[in-house]
Amino acid sequence: MRTLILCLFLCFPAASQAFDLALPAGQAWPTGSGLMAGPSHLQRVNIIDGEDDRDSLLAIGPSLGLSRGEISRIRQVSGYVGCLSPSPSVGSAALFLTNQQILTAAHVFFEPSGKRRWKCFFRPQSPGGPMIDLVVDGNTHFGSKKPKPGSNNDFAIVRLVEPVQGAVPFPVAPDVPVKSGDKLVVISAHPAEMEREVDRDIPVAQGCRVRRAIDKSRSAAATSFFRTDCDATGASSGGMHLSRVNGELVFRGITITTGPWRDPRYKGAPYSEKGGSVTTALGTDAAILDAGRALASGGF
Repeated sequence: MRTLILCLFLCFPAASQAFDLALPAGQAWPTGSGLMAGPSHLQRVNIIDGEDDRDSLLAIGPSLGLSRGEISRIRQVSGYVGCLSPSPSVGSAALFLTNQQILTAAHVFFEPSGKRRWKCFFRPQSPGGPMIDLVVDGNTHFGSKKPKPGSNNDFAIVRLVEPVQGAVPFPVAPDVPVKSGDKLVVISAHPAEMEREVDRDIPVAQGCRVRRAIDKSRSAAATSFFRTDCDATGASSGGMHLSRVNGELVFRGITITTGPWRDPRYKGAPYSEKGGSVTTALGTDAAILDAGRALASGGF
């Protein structure tokens, strides 16, 4: 029944909030498996620097420098996160530090009113990946008691009721700061209104860059963050940012916000922080790393 409910609210259109990248109930999705998408599928929305080059991980993974083993590993550790009640919401997430906890955007778990959602789950996009319940309780670590979408406290580290067998999360490299110009591979479960049609069981990937890394010494926030030219639309929230450090893929951050993703003025607009044609990611170091380690060790 839970799987049926998930399929239903992925397939029927409803309204959404411009800055909430978690996808509310039934938002129109680009569809695969031979199904036709509605007219909104053809929109080019909030695409930075001219072109929506997001595509299936299987299609573009090799051109992004990913090996067959790395592609398989990505599918095991990343996927959908969502909640079914009192209103459905879906975003992206990835295993973080262990194979029994995920990192994602906190706003997936809250309605716009601030009311907590429940009946939450994670489903990795490995072939036949299981739908696993999340333990959203007093030990769940949100960036704050009332995390604000797109803010420095918009993160959640949540335990799974059981581990994802055989999955090995990507490591974090806290001693190697994110730098402007770093190449990124961003993984999302299935963003809304993409140009290309991608099967929903396959992760969506994009190669993009860090455009401005925030000097942590100049920020009063407990978390770190950086700006990118990565494209993001509904359900991109929580998408995993990977980068190579000394040749190894490491988990660098998660997508939390972008410009108004349905405003036609942002179709292909040049990267501009001032103009809003920009995507923001929270880094996996600082407070997020501390929280992940604490939850993994039972410290909450």
